[in-house]
Amino acid sequence: MSLATFIAQLFAGLGLAFVLFFTAAGLNLVWGVLGVMNFAAGSVYMLGAYLTTSAIALVGASALGWTLALIAVPLAVAALGAAVEVALLRRTYRAQDENRQFMLTLALSYLIAGAIVLVFGTHFRTVSLPGALSGGWSVLGATLPRYTVVTIVLGLLVTAAIWAVLYRTRAGLLTRAAVDDREMLSVLGVDVDRLYSGVFAVGIGLGALGGVLIAPQGTVSTNLETTALVPAFIVVVTGGLGNMTGALMAALTIGIAQSFAALHDATLAQLTPYAVMSVVLLARAATGRLGWSLTGLRSRRGGAARSAAG
Repeated sequence: MSLATFIAQLFAGLGLAFVLFFTAAGLNLVWGVLGVMNFAAGSVYMLGAYLTTSAIALVGASALGWTLALIAVPLAVAALGAAVEVALLRRTYRAQDENRQFMLTLALSYLIAGAIVLVFGTHFRTVSLPGALSGGWSVLGATLPRYTVVTIVLGLLVTAAIWAVLYRTRAGLLTRAAVDDREMLSVLGVDVDRLYSGVFAVGIGLGALGGVLIAPQGTVSTNLETTALVPAFIVVVTGGLGNMTGALMAALTIGIAQSFAALHDATLAQLTPYAVMSVVLLARAATGRLGWSLTGLRSRRGGAARSAAG
């Protein structure tokens, strides 16, 4: 393998990894704080992609159009997520009704998918990149697509923002405290219901952001739901439920491995996420570390709650 090929595949893998991470991060955030496994994540990802095609068609494939789509689509879907949390999910927390939560998010997935077919139809849709994001840069003989580089940079920025909010702001402290002790926060006067709505909205918005970024990289179709949800769950399981750092490492590993596997065989590339997950789970079984860590949102049980109380 030449150096140019190595660099090109590495950057392609990094671009894929951050798209995977956005959806997985949304899943992890909702699970870690609310204790809800959001089975609508794939439909949200698909909704983000379809809304992007409409936004670009309306505004135009210009730098301004893409900037507006990049901001407006995740915000709009996040607002939808907040409304769903208030109207439906909020009723299930105190009862700890996991079955109802599962059915609600699964039903939401079908509703979104059905609405997409009703509004957009079943035809494949494509979007064009603006001139500023078309083409590529030559680095050591490798041609790096500009859009891939922008996706990586944006991924780094969003990842840094997630970390900064969770660990360097009061909102992040309260979010981590909610994982430890919801009742204590309520006693302290924190509006936990509003906090939960915000967390769910952010998780949904991250999934939609992944759909926005994937839209110009191929055809947008109703198959996106499955192609997003399954890899996202694999990333979450591989990295550990609720573990943001683990999800990032898993997404990077799977994205890069899948990119290099695609050089040899397309089927091998499709099997790569399952292979990586199997290796990690076998390693955990061999070392006896079978429990899922929530260290992505808390370091010690009750630590964040005590800090919030202080």
